[in-house]
Amino acid sequence: MAAAPAPLPAPVADWWERVNGSPAWQDGIFWTLAVLYGAIATASFIQVARIQCRVPEYGWTTQKVFQFLNFVVNGARCSIFAFRRQVQQVNPPVWTP
Repeated sequence: MAAAPAPLPAPVADWWERVNGSPAWQDGIFWTLAVLYGAIATASFIQVARIQCRVPEYGWTTQKVFQFLNFVVNGARCSIFAFRRQVQQVNPPVWTP
């Protein structure tokens, strides 16, 4: 039989309640995610531009489409995390009873 794990000390055990109830923590985490997704979107856009400058005669290759879609998706995620408070207030009529 396995022994039961030891209970965590009180300051460690309630870390989630502190983070979950703190707007400052939540804003910091969401802004960090927005910056990281923005960096990925920027890198993807730079890749599309580099590929286009190197081989413009090939048109839209699989690699360009992949990088462009990475740019679109990560840019959308960046925007959603950056404007999180406004996105949470959106209440489309389809979702209302």
